[in-house]
Amino acid sequence: MRSLTLWIMEQIKTEPVLTANLRTLTIAYFLVASLEIAAEFTTETSMIYIVKPMLMPLLILIYWQSSDKRDIIYMLALVFSMAASFFFISGDIKSIQVGAIFFFIHRSLIIWRILYHIKLPGLFPLLVGCVPFFFIYMSLVNMTFDKLGDGLYIFIAQCLLVSFMGGLAVGSYILHSNKTNRFLLLSTLLFALTQFIFVIRLYYFPSSYFQPLAMLMFVIAQYLFYKFLVRSENGPETDEIYL
Repeated sequence: MRSLTLWIMEQIKTEPVLTANLRTLTIAYFLVASLEIAAEFTTETSMIYIVKPMLMPLLILIYWQSSDKRDIIYMLALVFSMAASFFFISGDIKSIQVGAIFFFIHRSLIIWRILYHIKLPGLFPLLVGCVPFFFIYMSLVNMTFDKLGDGLYIFIAQCLLVSFMGGLAVGSYILHSNKTNRFLLLSTLLFALTQFIFVIRLYYFPSSYFQPLAMLMFVIAQYLFYKFLVRSENGPETDEIYL
């Protein structure tokens, strides 16, 4: 927890535009995220309904303050993510299925923006990156096949999207190991872990620790992707190579 706090403070210090508004919004984002994680841990549903829908609007405002280009598609993707999160709160299977559809749209839009900003890594690096994600998710589908019911097909579609996103992130990082692609890779890994933990918690181990952990990964993943997008908009890096 201490290392996470230090990491968050470091990210706040290194925002692309050091304005008072941006710093305040970033602190507010992580503060609301902390309240949401605490509410998930204590299962305070009323608090979750209040704070969870605040996260994506705050991230939209952070992006609006940071970016000169202000990508409408990305902001629309965050709106769909907010809608999905609202449906996920109740834990009802039908609501989760509706939320999964919204999140499928969110993820499709995110992949669209990734394809716009990166150079495609080529077929071999893409396949190398996709394979680990694909096998992990197909194993998860096999474990939960009889419990997913009507949500099976949307879940498989989600798995394919995450696998493709993982392939793009891993392939891009292999070919160009810069900080921008590092943000993309880390955010993709955290998104994948979030979905994995969510399904395991829902169908196998309803532990009180899993949902707060998934939420922690989710808010960090969203923030890292925002960092990737802003850096991509500012142009390619030539001086920050990670070996």
